[in-house]
This record gives sequence, C-alpha cells and structure tokens, in this order.
Amino acid sequence: MVFALLPHQPPYRLALDRTNWKFGSKNINILVLSVVYQGVAFPALFSMMDKFGYSSIKERIDLMQRYIHLFGDKTIDCLLADREFIGDEWTGFLNDYHIRYYIRIRENFKVFIPRKNETIKTSWLFMALKINQFCYYPHIVKINNQLCYISGSKVLDKHEQPELQLIISYNKPNLADDLYKERWQIETVFRALKSSGFNIEDTHL
Repeated sequence: MVFALLPHQPPYRLALDRTNWKFGSKNINILVLSVVYQGVAFPALFSMMDKFGYSSIKERIDLMQRYIHLFGDKTIDCLLADREFIGDEWTGFLNDYHIRYYIRIRENFKVFIPRKNETIKTSWLFMALKINQFCYYPHIVKINNQLCYISGSKVLDKHEQPELQLIISYNKPNLADDLYKERWQIETVFRALKSSGFNIEDTHL
C-alpha cells in the first residue's frame, strides 16, 4: 500500500538505516529501508532485530532481497547508507545485483589501487582537500576485496572540526557528494515518527 501511494514513479533512491525505540526499559532495534523524497523518507520495509547494536550483513541482504522480490531491482536508482553499513559480503551483494550505491566508509580503511599495484589508507587520496571541497578518484579501486569507486570531501563535524567524508560507489562517483546528502532524509522521518508529529513510540505499538 505504501509503495503504491508513493508520490513519484521509480526508479527510487533508497536509504538504509537503523533506529532504536523504547518500550518501557526494553530497546527495540529496527532496520529500515525507505524511499527518499523531497526532504523526507517513506519507510517501505523494516526488520525487527532481537538485539542491541549494528545489523548483520545477513540482515541487510535479507531486507534488500525482500525489496527486490516485491518490487524488482529496476525500481532502484541507488542505495544510500552510513558508515555502519559496510562489509565485504555486503558490498559484493550490491555489486552482483548491479545496485548503484553511495556508502560512507571510515578514514582508516585501506584501499588497493590496481593500476599502481599498491595499498594505502583511503584518506591519503584526499588529504589535500579544503573545507567543502569534493573530488573523486577516477579509477576503479578495491576496498574490502570488492571493486568500487571512491570519492571524498572535507566537511565540518558536529563539533565544527574538519573531517573527511569518504564514499564508495558502484559507479558515477562524480554524483556521490550530492546524492549522499539525501541520506539524511531517513533521519527526518525517524524524528517525525518518534517525537516530532506521529509520536508512535509513545503509543507502545
């Protein structure tokens, strides 16, 4: 029903993220796949995780396979996800399905550069960037034993300190900076559902 009521036609930009709700003293951990749209996201599928903390690679793959089974991979424009959603098998799954993705990685990741036959820290590729400057490495690299592209920008964190924002992608790394920003729309819907409007958490549903 939610999918049928979406206000625009596919392909869709999807965001994957996890949120934690409280039921009394109990933590409820929810993995959510949503469609981003004009500043907010529409939750399409979710998975309840009977644990606290990060999702497993299997849980992420299962959720994506549910989406593909219901709606088809041709309805996916790209998948956006934060640093929590990394891993060799996970990236391999997305590559195998030719799903375009933009996923942030940590600065201490190592990258293998095939054309130079060398391995370096990913941050070294983008150390010269200035604040709010973006660039992408034009050649395919290997991270976590999976081929991908990588791009970077230098931004200010919540403490107004400079940090690198490194993003891996299946293709079109030149779009990484603009598209990854749309990931925040899933944070907007979490806030709306939990405390800023719907207050579903208070209903104990």
